[in-house]
This record gives sequence, C-alpha cells and structure tokens, in this order.
Amino acid sequence: MMLLSIQETKIDAPHYEATLSVDNRPLYHIVVNNPFSEKDEALLGWYFEQYLQHPFMEQVKSQQAAQSVVAYGETLFNAVFENRKAWANYQNAVQAGKLEIEIVGSPAFQALHWEALKDPEMAEPLALHYPIVRKVWGESQPLQVGQASPTLNVLLVVARPHGKMDVGFRTISLPLVQAVQQAKLPVKIEILRPATLPALRSHLEETTARYGKGYYHLVHFDVHGSLLTHQDWQQGIQLGRYTYDAQGTAFAGHKACLFLAGEKVGQAQPVEANRLGELLTYHGIPLVILNACQSAKQQHSDTETSLGSRLSQTGAQAVVAMAYSVTVSAATLFMATLYQQLFAQQPLAVALRLARAELYHQKQRQAYYNQQIALEDWLLPVVYQQAAVKLPLRKFTKKEEKAYYEQQGQQYEPPPTNYAFVGRDVEVLEIENRLLTQGRILLIQGMAGMGKTTLLHHLGRWWQATHFVQRVFYFGYDQKLYTQQEVLHELARQLLSSDQFKRFLAWQQPAQQAKVEEELNKNRHLLILDNLEILAAPESDGVQPVPAEEREALHGWLRKLAGGKSVVVLGSRSEESWLALGTFADNVYPLGGLDAEAASQLVDKILQRHHVSHYREDAQQRESLQRLVKILAGQPLALQIILANLEKQTPAAVLAALEAGDVRIDFGSQKKTKSLVACIDYSYRRLSGEAQKLLLCLAPFTGVIHENGLKHYTEKLQQQPALAELPFAQWEMVLQEAKSWGLLTTHPDVPQFLQIHPILPYFLRHRWQALPEYSVAIETAFRQHYNKVGGAIRELLNAKQPEEKILGQVVARLEQENLWKALTLSVVARESFVNPYQALSHYLELFLQDYSRALQLGEWVLQNYLTTEMREQQKDDYLLVLDDLARQHFNLKHYSQAQDYYQQALGIDIEFNDRYSQAGTYHQLGNVAYAQRQWPQAQDYYQQALGIKIEFKDRYSQASTYHQLGIVAQEQRQWRKARKYYCKALRIKIKFNDRYSQASTYHQLGRVTQEQRQWPQAQDYYQKALGIKIEFNDRYSQASTYHQLGRVAQEQRQWPQAQDYYQQALGIYIEFNDRYSQARTYHQLGIVAQEQRQWPQAQDYYQKALGIYIEFNDRYEQAGTYHQLGRVAEEQEQWQEAKEYFFKALPLYNEFADTYSIETFSLPAFARLYQQTQDESVLVGVSEVLGVSEEEVRGRFGQGSAASQT
Repeated sequence: MMLLSIQETKIDAPHYEATLSVDNRPLYHIVVNNPFSEKDEALLGWYFEQYLQHPFMEQVKSQQAAQSVVAYGETLFNAVFENRKAWANYQNAVQAGKLEIEIVGSPAFQALHWEALKDPEMAEPLALHYPIVRKVWGESQPLQVGQASPTLNVLLVVARPHGKMDVGFRTISLPLVQAVQQAKLPVKIEILRPATLPALRSHLEETTARYGKGYYHLVHFDVHGSLLTHQDWQQGIQLGRYTYDAQGTAFAGHKACLFLAGEKVGQAQPVEANRLGELLTYHGIPLVILNACQSAKQQHSDTETSLGSRLSQTGAQAVVAMAYSVTVSAATLFMATLYQQLFAQQPLAVALRLARAELYHQKQRQAYYNQQIALEDWLLPVVYQQAAVKLPLRKFTKKEEKAYYEQQGQQYEPPPTNYAFVGRDVEVLEIENRLLTQGRILLIQGMAGMGKTTLLHHLGRWWQATHFVQRVFYFGYDQKLYTQQEVLHELARQLLSSDQFKRFLAWQQPAQQAKVEEELNKNRHLLILDNLEILAAPESDGVQPVPAEEREALHGWLRKLAGGKSVVVLGSRSEESWLALGTFADNVYPLGGLDAEAASQLVDKILQRHHVSHYREDAQQRESLQRLVKILAGQPLALQIILANLEKQTPAAVLAALEAGDVRIDFGSQKKTKSLVACIDYSYRRLSGEAQKLLLCLAPFTGVIHENGLKHYTEKLQQQPALAELPFAQWEMVLQEAKSWGLLTTHPDVPQFLQIHPILPYFLRHRWQALPEYSVAIETAFRQHYNKVGGAIRELLNAKQPEEKILGQVVARLEQENLWKALTLSVVARESFVNPYQALSHYLELFLQDYSRALQLGEWVLQNYLTTEMREQQKDDYLLVLDDLARQHFNLKHYSQAQDYYQQALGIDIEFNDRYSQAGTYHQLGNVAYAQRQWPQAQDYYQQALGIKIEFKDRYSQASTYHQLGIVAQEQRQWRKARKYYCKALRIKIKFNDRYSQASTYHQLGRVTQEQRQWPQAQDYYQKALGIKIEFNDRYSQASTYHQLGRVAQEQRQWPQAQDYYQQALGIYIEFNDRYSQARTYHQLGIVAQEQRQWPQAQDYYQKALGIYIEFNDRYEQAGTYHQLGRVAEEQEQWQEAKEYFFKALPLYNEFADTYSIETFSLPAFARLYQQTQDESVLVGVSEVLGVSEEEVRGRFGQGSAASQT
C-alpha cells in the first residue's frame, strides 16, 4: 500500500502550507487555499443540516450545493498535485491500485473536506477507491491498544432521551446485532443500560475492575450530537431539556457534544469531548465510532471543536465520526456496511471506504413530509487514525473455545414467525429503563394479538445477545397451566448441574424455592411469564380455573424475586391487579399497535410476500387499502391475516368482508396466534354469559367507544323489544371484564374513550349471523345514537369557542369510522342521515381539507338515498346535499359544476317560495362568480343575498356577505370601499362574539393595508388573524396568513424573513395536500429568488407554480407566472425567451379583461423588449392580441416605458 501523506507545515490565513510525500520520500511543498468561501461553506451546511426538513424548497440551491462538492474536490486535488512530479507519483500509485491518503494538520487544516478530493480525470471521488484517514497535529496521549482477546468486544451506547418524540428515534442497534449473528463471527456486543453518563462511568469501572483495562475494543455511540455554545448549553438547562451539570462552566466558541440520556425522561445530558475522551482513555478503549451528528465538524479556527479529533488526541487508535448531521436512513446503511466489513477482517480504513461507497451508490434518503431526496452524504464520515488499527484478536484457547460455544449453545431461540421482527425501538428502550429504575418486575399489558408474545420472545433473544441477561426462561400459560413447582423444577434443571439437580429433586419445596432464588440472584437472568390472564380466568369450556392457593403461591414467590438481580417480565391481556402488590406495582407498560412507520414496514413485507404491492399505487384501491390499515390500528396479527386476503381479493372487497364479519377472510386455524376468530374467541368465551350477550351491542363500533356516551346508547338499546332481556345494568362490570381479557382498553391519549380491539367488531358481526333479530335491533339503536352524536360533533366543529372547536376536531377524528357506519345504516334504513353526514362532511372539508372525499360522500348520499321521489319529500335534506356538492366542487376549482348545483338549489328555493334560503344560495353564486373574476356578476349576487338578509333582519349572516363584497372591491383596487365593507363585517362578528370568523376579516384588512403599502398596519392585522387561527388550532388556515406575512416582508425587501414565512405556509399546504395553494407560494418564492438575482432558483419556483396552475386549468393565474418567467429571461438578456413568455401572459390577461395588469406589467415589459431588440413582430403581436393598430401600440409603448416594473 502506497502512503500519500499531506502534512501541514504553516498556517498563513487564508493559505495553508504543507508538504506532500509519497511513502516518506521526496517532500513536495504545496500551498492549499480553502476552495470554499464562508458563503459556500454555509451553503453546504444548509444542504446537510436543513434541506431535508423542507425538501420541497430551494431545490436549485440543493443541486448547487451537491455540485459544489465536485468542484471543491477537484480544486483541492489540483492544489495538492500542482507539482508534476508529485502528480506522476500519484499516477503510479493509482495504476498499481494501492494507495492510502493521510491528512496531518491543525484543527483549521482538518476543517477542509479532504474526503471530497477528486481527480478531474476520474468519474468518482478518491475516497470511494482509496482510504483517507486523518491524524491530529501535535502531541497526543499514548495509544490505547486493547486487550488481546479471541472475541471482538463492543459496547454500544444508544440514547433517545425524548422517546418517540426524538427525531429519528429508530436505532442502529438491532440491524447491527443481526449483522453480527448472521456473520457468525466471535463478537460480543453489550448495550449500556441506561444510556446515562453515570451509568457509562459505572459500567466501565466495573468492567475494568473485573477484566482489566482495554477489555472493550470498540465503543459505538448511537446518539445525537451537536456543536453547542455556552449560551445553548445554559438555555437547554433552563428550559429543562438538558440535565444540570456543574461541569458546564463558561467557555468561548463552540464545543462538540454527544447527548446521553439525562436524569429525567425527556432530558438529555450533553457530554463534551475532553470529558468523554478522558473516560474512554482511562479504560483503554482503542476504537470509537460516533454515529452522531456533527461529531467530526470542525470550524475554521485554531480552537478544537471536533469531537472526533479530540478523542483521537486523547489516545484512541481511531475514531469514526460525522462532519454534519446524518439521516437515520444513511446511518443505518453506513454502519451496517462498516460492521459487516470489520467482521470480514477488513482494516478499518478499508471498511469505512466500502461503507462510504454504499452511501455514494444509494443516495436516496428519507426526508421530512415523507419525501425522498438524493443526498451526497458519502462525504460526511471521517476517520481520525493515529496508527493503523490493529485489533488484538487472537485464537481461542481450548478452554475459551469450549466456554464460548457452550454459551452460544445456550442462546435463546424464539419460535419462528411469519415476518421478521419490526419496530418497537423506543418500546424496548423504555422497558429497559423501567426495569432499571422502577423495579425488576414489569408487566407488559396489551390487547389480544397486539404482539406481546412476539415482543417478549424478542426481548429474551435481544437481551441475551447484548449481555443484559445471561439466561432466558419462558413460560407461556396458554401452552400449559404451570404450577409453581413445575416452574421451579424447570428453572433448576437449566441452572444447576446434573448432580446438583438430582440433589435438588430430593428437597422439600421451601428448600427448592430458596435454591432457585439463590441462583437467580447470582447473575442477572430473565424470567418471562406470559399469558397470565389465564391464571385468573373463570371456568370455561370444561377448563378448570387455577386454584386460588396456586395463584397465591406464585404471587408470594414473585414478591421474593422483586428485589433480586434477575428481571421478571410478565405478559397479559389483563391488568393482573391480584398479582401487583409487592411485585410490579405500577410498573406496567401498556403495549399498543406498531407505530405508523413500523406498521408501514410490516404492511410492505406482507404485500410483497403476496405479490400485491401494486395496490399501494392503484388509484381505485389505494383508499380502501389505507382504510384497512387504519382500522387494523397497527395490530400485527390482524395485519398479517387480513392483508393476506389481498392475494385473491381487492382491498375494497376485503374491507367489505371485514365490516360484514365474513369468516372467510380468516385463516380458519384453531390457534389463537393464527386466527382472528380464535384470537378473540379465546377471550370472549371466558367472559360471563351476561357479558357475552351485552358485548354484542358493541358490534357496530369501530376504533373507539365514548364511555360517557354509553348511557344514551343504552337508552336507545332498551327501546328495542328484541333486546329487552339484556342485562344493561351490568355495563360497568362487562366493560371491566372486556378490559381484563384484552378486548377493550382505555385510550392512551383521550381517556374518556375506550379503544376497541380492531378485530372485536368483526368477531361480533360474525356471531350476529346466528342472531338476526339482535343485529337489526342493535344497528337501529346505534343509528339513533349517532344521530345525536353526529349533531353534537357538528356543533363542536362550528363552535365559536376555541376549546370547543378543538374538542370537535379530536372527537371527529376518533369517531370517523363510527360516523360513516351510522350514515350507511341511516341511508339503508331511509332514516334521517343529516347529523352524521354533516359531522363527517364538515370534518373532511374544514379540518382535513379533503375536498375529494367530501365530494364523494355527498355524491354517495345523493345516489343511494335522495332518489327523485325522496327529494320532493325531503327538500331540506336534498338542498343540504346540493349545497355541499356545490361547495366541494368550488373548493376543487370545478366552477361550472359548482354553479350548476347552486342554480339547481336556487330553482328549488324559488319553486317553494323559500325566500330566506335564497340568500345563502345567492351568496354562494357570488363566490363562484368572484372566483372566475366576474366582478359585476359577483357583486350583483352578493347584493341580492344582502338584501334578503336585511329584509329578514338576519344581522349576523350579513357579516359574511359584507366580507365578500369587500373582497370584490379589493380585487378591483377600490381600497376605501373594501375597507368599509370589511369594517362592517368585523363589527358584526365582534358584536356576536364570533371570534373565529374575525380572523378572516382581519386577514383581508391586512391585504387592503398591504396594497396601500401600510406595512406596520398590515402586519398588525395579519398577526391578529394568525393569533386567532392558532388559538382555534386551525393549522390549515394559518398557511394563508403566513403567506401574506411573507408578502409584507418581501415588499420591505426582508428576504430571509419572507422566505421563512413562505416556508411555513408551504409546509402546511403540503401537509394538507393542497396542491393548488402551493402554487401561490411557489410563485412568491420565485419573486424572492428573482429579487436576489438567483435566476435558476427563481425559474425553478415559477415552473413549479405554473405546472400546478396548468394542472388546475387556472388560466388567469398562469398569466402572472408566465409574465414573471419573462422577467427572469429579460434580466438575463434572453430576449427571445422573454418575448415568448410575455406573449403567453398577455392573451390571458386580455381574456380576463385585466386592464390593470396589461397597463402596469405587460405593456411596459413589451416596451422594454422592443427598445432592446427593435423587433417589429412585438408591435404586430401586441396589436393583434389587443385589437388595436400598430401605431397605437407604439404610442402606448412610449407611455408604458416609464411604468413601474414588477
């Protein structure tokens, strides 16, 4: 291997003088300048630190940042190999295919991105083909070499202080351990538990005391990292984010820190380089891997800020670190590859090169808003290496070999599962933390089929593989009703030698129990007692209940284990209150379904196995698939069984079968772990007879039940003769029984609701088939109940008080499926559907902005319920649906369809002489005309609506029409008139205490004052509007106000502020999938970029906006964007391109009779163009579009040349 060494000799800012040597012979003097300016470096920092948070913005800027890495690398290469002899030596090494590059220098010299080095004659950077390592300049502590050992000993430190709220809470630990196990290499991985600084110090001290220094060859930190100022540190302590640390004394500049877990849940402990380095050095650890953001980041200064290089100075042979923030997906790919290569006996530098190449060749990363982006993060890994890493691995002695493989032979093997274990990263960390801090016994409680047993088996294998426990003992009471004596005998058989076990069998039970307790307290083992709900079950199907004395014996024994060394994890569907005292007490971990990401991973695996992944992209079936997944609520067993049916049925068909209780979508097995019916029946049969009958009344529900609402539901049930004998007085007992058997549980976020096992309704509907009279009666009561519930939700959604409106959103979200079921039953029964329909429609429209689904909802009701004869009988209901359909078409920019529906409604109002209702329809017709810029028509409709409202003295409703008249006046630039209308609307809203609606009028007053360039007043109005929207938790509506605040900042040339506001607006529009509104913000971002002369970025934004306007066929808005694209071309003197864009804008302005834009924007633009090019076709083209002579155009050019430009 030829060593190419670049060693700094002198700093003469901004130059770096160095020597270049090849295999320690001749020295070439070189001068290196930083290829990046501060601005360029800031761009790269933005690219790695911020771009993925808003991947929909500044894509041209991101491309420039990515391309700058190539330019940087080639510039650096040319400086290093400027000497032709040095270049010849490099070429020889390349041809030989053996080269390693070493960088030695000061912190400022190390701040250069040496990994970017690129030969202009090669397609890829050097770092992909040759190892690049760094050495710290100056003295360092003696290198740590580690103990000679037949195994590679690794300590893994995993910290996610904020749990699932932590950014990127997935950990690298599971894929890492799996890679070790698959490679079948002699590696011992231990995980620090808990991942706190005191625990790290204590663990290392204990290990050193037991084995001596250098036991661990490698410590891997899977944690977050950052550069902190002293102010950052202190502020974190004050806000409770960081644990107080007396070592955090004042310091200048930045310090690189790792974040371990703090003293409290949700707190982190920053640990800076010196402190960590001293600790690791003292215990003789030679290799450190920092899977942490910014752990190799070095500012261009003489002050050391790189945690990686500082650790290297303290004596580590090598440190792998990250220059900037690294995504979870990149870290997983990189680290898995790095370890695989290390386990394959590759040198560290070579292993890192191969891992870097994986990042280079697989650049897609998971960004925010569920978007994928390509990222050049192969640049980020950095290796500081004081000497070639030589891990002191040796061969086993015979004794060691025997002990090692005996231990391997005792590894716990869980039973096979259909799919690999997914998710539960944070659950595992939280369970470990509870066992270490709240007691050695813990209960994992969860509903049937939630994956408790699978998790328990995973914990057994995981904890043993990572040396948290030595031995694992599993007892599943669903397989056998173990007596305490049987448990003791099995534990003794595995823990004792054969001779000891023989003697053990001759002892009395108290002695046997004491012996097992002694063995469990010698070392930390894991005892798993699963499916404990069986122990307290009543007699069922001939199965005798467990005697009380047997349960008490188990309880007493577990109390003795509570203070011991071993850990006990219990699994149950029930709360097991009979067992809690003196054992787990309140140390209960409630296990829910898989989180959204893990559920999506499992769904992907299921779809792939059954070759039906195409349903993810199927426009007709995608929504049904999404509903299926949502209903199944991340429940692993249900997902596996239900989705397997997609191999033969569509998602829509499977969804219908699930709702109907069709047993054919089940696997038909008698095992509760393989059948939905068996899973629920196992619990259902253990309920009392009264509970079984009464529980049938929950069959129509999906997802949740409002516990307090059961009183009203029961009243409706009692009105049904077929249900007269049901024991309704026993609801409280029945619900408790259902909870005990894992069929119901208290909702974790909204405790007023009970969560229903996702398969329970399916199971109950299946049982209905034998009781048709029950099903009809229960569905009738359910429909009547939700008629009231729907009305209450609708009122909450329309409430004026913010807390009521927010409550309405929460309840509507939880009750969506129940409202839909009630609506379906009402339509089938030809009964009133209005309340559940309006609750659903309002929620979809106002809070989800899902206008397409709201439209489908109305169309379904119209087709299935409101037949021609029904429309005459139920005119009001028919008009309500017509109005909804018109409004959703309006929201979707389908103006002709909206107008047709409103005209139908108006015709009915006139036919029935319902003058008051005509006001609302005229108002909506005004909205349709306004949206199409038909100002006189819009004004006429609004005036007709206003006249009727005044006639009927409906002062409150007048406000909305005054508001719209203000908008029409505003669009015609009649500022005083607009302001007058808005003030009238606002006074009425204030008088009637309609605070929520005041926001829209404050917003419009902001627009009027903005157009009059009254910036402080405009900003004040917008902030009032924004405050109300935040108060009412109306996140979607906040976007329009953020957008307008961006306009105000833009008009004052406050570009960063404007961009920040637009970014917030765009993020919300994307979150709510409002593509049309995204166009306005992209357009404004184009103007901001244009004003800063960022032509490619401006053009990119305008093209995005234009594409959306074309998609929605909004010809008027296209005009403005075409014009701005012309302005960008004009600024770059691309006259022909500017001419083409201007001629696309002008006919559209003319089509909509927008004389203001023609006179203010188009004609001055053409005048400038003509003045520059003297192109007579400009005169001809404008005259043809406007229908005037060329001479008149020439004259108007003279008038317009002095007009203001946009």
